[in-house]
Amino acid sequence: MKPTQQSEIIRRLRCAAGHLNAVIEMVEEGKPYEQVLHQLGAVEAAIRAAGSKLIICEAQSIQNIILDSSSPKQRLVELQHLQSLYTIFLHY
Repeated sequence: MKPTQQSEIIRRLRCAAGHLNAVIEMVEEGKPYEQVLHQLGAVEAAIRAAGSKLIICEAQSIQNIILDSSSPKQRLVELQHLQSLYTIFLHY
């Protein structure tokens, strides 16, 4: 993973952490559930953005193997790895 990609993922995760801290404070303060749920949506969106970026980074890092490898077995392994990551991503 390139340093710029890593910093982008960290930025997105910190954004999610900030939103989550705001949600915790809202619940502690007894804010209306509509507001709490709205902020939970922001947490989920930030986490999904970070997860999506992780998959994109991995796809870019193994792109040459998938496209150019002379070994069909190696290409299949890398494609299965990406599929596994995407499946995990879809479950949360």
